[in-house]
Amino acid sequence: MKHEQQQAFWDTIKTLHEVGILPYIMLIGSWAEYLYPYLFDSEFEPNIRTRDVDFFYRNLKLPDEPVRFVEAMKQNGFLYQVDTISEVARFYKEDLLEIEFLTKVIGSGSQSVYLIKGLGIKAEGLRIINILDDYATEVTRNGYRITVPLPAAYVVQKLLANPTRVPASKKAKDIASVLNLVEHIKASKKHREDLNRVLSGLTQKQRIVLDKVVKENNIDLGL
Repeated sequence: MKHEQQQAFWDTIKTLHEVGILPYIMLIGSWAEYLYPYLFDSEFEPNIRTRDVDFFYRNLKLPDEPVRFVEAMKQNGFLYQVDTISEVARFYKEDLLEIEFLTKVIGSGSQSVYLIKGLGIKAEGLRIINILDDYATEVTRNGYRITVPLPAAYVVQKLLANPTRVPASKKAKDIASVLNLVEHIKASKKHREDLNRVLSGLTQKQRIVLDKVVKENNIDLGL
């Protein structure tokens, strides 16, 4: 990973902190792995090969008052674009980062785009990330407290999402990430307990999907 890309990430975290929304979001996707070395006693090394940084907006009702988020991102050097069809907002910084906000699907799921009123932007709703909201932890780095999913929840979510992963070319990359993380989870009593807790909360349908993906990819979860 380029130094300029890491600096752009921390500049983004600084902006989120300064406008006051960092407590309301969770860093998900591959960039969560960037912070996972600080959650393991073993020497976990992330393998990030994407500029896509996804933030899970956990509570659409917060903040209570609007913040000048779009303006702050522009001042941080981001290009602001809105999809002409979905109206979902994305922020681009040169060829370094692409920032997008995601949120969970509410109710029956007929709605797929949600307004983050306090930010004045729209986010895509994905039901497949709902599981992450129940298994949050925090990493403190460079003076910021950043919420990420437990590594165990991250792994389970990746496995559940694999059959419908778009584009399909990313399926193998996700499995490689899972295999890398699983070895460190198995090496830790705490993380093994987290994994058992996440798995015990799955529905029967989810467990069928997970078992199928695990078998097809020869993944040993150490259970």
